[in-house]
Amino acid sequence: MNEEQILNQVPVYYYQEGIKKNILQRAWHLGKLKAVLSMIDKYPDSILDVGCASGWFLSKVSRRYPKAACVGIDKYKKAIYYGKKRYKSLKFLYADAHKLPFRSNSFDLVIATEVLEHVTDPTGALKEIKRVLKKEGSAIIEMDSGNFLFGIVWHWWTNIRKGVWRDAHLHLFTAKKLSEMLGSNGFIVSKKKMFNYTMGVAFLLKKR
Repeated sequence: MNEEQILNQVPVYYYQEGIKKNILQRAWHLGKLKAVLSMIDKYPDSILDVGCASGWFLSKVSRRYPKAACVGIDKYKKAIYYGKKRYKSLKFLYADAHKLPFRSNSFDLVIATEVLEHVTDPTGALKEIKRVLKKEGSAIIEMDSGNFLFGIVWHWWTNIRKGVWRDAHLHLFTAKKLSEMLGSNGFIVSKKKMFNYTMGVAFLLKKR
């Protein structure tokens, strides 16, 4: 499948409705949200969510930090339109993670949850995240840990259950491989957190 086909297999309300109706989706995404929120080390004035989909995750972060200016970007145009209609207080842009439409040093906090495994050039996306992050800002990169347990669950979810996201992982990562990539692209890992029974991993990063 090409990128458009991969995106179009996902309903625009996938997160909003799935978390209500599917116990596994609810457990995974609420566990992810809890892990990411626990890693934010200071109140950000500006937040960018790279790969925000339809804005469910960013809307939850903005509730914790209501005074922050929150922006989400994604290449799934229908999801961006849905987010704009649903979350009026947030700003959504149709944009590419490889070429973020912001000036350098623009954001106090940049979040990318389950994004790098889906983009064509993870290194390019990381360079853009670093570019738009303020000198004293923080970035949080999160994804699956790539361990054996996740592999079993993911195979069941995408192939046996035949859920969405089939063929969506363009790159395979482990926690170690991701950590090395972050370091080689100018980030310092301030904190690492495993969650969801070690199937998820999140890194709190600073600019080197």
